[in-house]
Amino acid sequence: YYEQYKEEEYLADYQLPEIWIGDSVISETDLIRQKWLDNDFYGAIFSLNLRKQALDFTIGGGANQYLGDHFGEVIWARFAGISEVGHRWYGNDAIKNEFHLFAKANYKISEGFYGYSDLQIRGINYEIEGIDDDLRNITQSHDFLFFNPKLGINYRPDNRQRIYFSFAVANREPNRTNFVDADPSGPVPVHETLYDYELGHSFYAGNLSTLIDVYFMDYKDQLVLTGEINDVGSPVMTNVKDSYRLGVELSGAWKLSRHLHWEGNLAVSRNKIKNMVSFVDNWDYWNDPENLKLQIREENGETDIAFSPNIVCASNVEFSPVKDLEIGFQTKYVGKQYIDNTSSENRKLDPWLVNDLYLHYSIPVKFVHKFGFNLMIANIFNHEYESNAWIYRYYYEGSEQAMDGYFPQAGIHFLAGIKLDF
Repeated sequence: YYEQYKEEEYLADYQLPEIWIGDSVISETDLIRQKWLDNDFYGAIFSLNLRKQALDFTIGGGANQYLGDHFGEVIWARFAGISEVGHRWYGNDAIKNEFHLFAKANYKISEGFYGYSDLQIRGINYEIEGIDDDLRNITQSHDFLFFNPKLGINYRPDNRQRIYFSFAVANREPNRTNFVDADPSGPVPVHETLYDYELGHSFYAGNLSTLIDVYFMDYKDQLVLTGEINDVGSPVMTNVKDSYRLGVELSGAWKLSRHLHWEGNLAVSRNKIKNMVSFVDNWDYWNDPENLKLQIREENGETDIAFSPNIVCASNVEFSPVKDLEIGFQTKYVGKQYIDNTSSENRKLDPWLVNDLYLHYSIPVKFVHKFGFNLMIANIFNHEYESNAWIYRYYYEGSEQAMDGYFPQAGIHFLAGIKLDF
């Protein structure tokens, strides 16, 4: 649970009666409330494996149940009236039943060619009953049945290379929050579907290894934040018809000598929503509710998916001048990313580059197998950057306004520790 002190809350919002003292009525109070979540999860899984010559075959499955009891209690109120200690003002039960069955096979097609398949059937039943903390009745039921296949082929021209291609379909159901916060007057959230295509090549030759992977992830009905709100003003996630991620990932490692080693990776991608429609609160609505809309609809066209940088890369150089001493220099770069799904340059996180220097030294001692000392100087160049943010947009007196918050990360800082191996 978590606990909050709230000021001037309406008694009616907590299913408490107004308090009459003579001709005066008390309808508000300061209070302390607790919001509780009591969970239980249990289930069973099984699998059976068969290996015979060129075939490795596995079947399996499982079933589980998740029980979530959500409720809230008022543990103190300045004006409590006739309420009991620990007055419960809302409660709802959520039950999620799930089962899955799968069959996996790896098989040798011919010399150098190997195929694999992974076929899964997954069923889910949601049952939610009761009222939420805003006293809305959120009783509802949902059923899903998914078929998730994955097929692929590997080609090994020699013992140093591998070329592969795979295709997979994955389905994901909306979570409890998506259902509970959905606008009762709008469409019910539907499941997301992903079609994933990957083509790659790996190479290994003693001191050098490389990997290149090209992927295309085609989403149908991805759930994203559009700015829409429900009947009580809470933000809701909405299905967008078409979105995708297209990119290439490169990674490699190179042992230059017995004392010097490098490894790194680079990901370049394009992450788009094809036809984004966003909604912005209109505060002027309350001045003329008959003629103005509560939210303003914006047609944004093709936009970037929020918090999806087009470039991410990292590098690590490790130097071992003497036995048991390792000195490393790490670099990480994250490109520009937008903090909502509109691709506005006014709502973005700037690119950032951070470098860390670390040292590890270990020595044998009598009472343990090995004694190690670690030291890291993180963000060694004291770079100022933010890695996350939030935004709230609204219109007031005909012009767009915004409230936002950014999460600055630590400047230069130090970490030290010891490690004992027995």
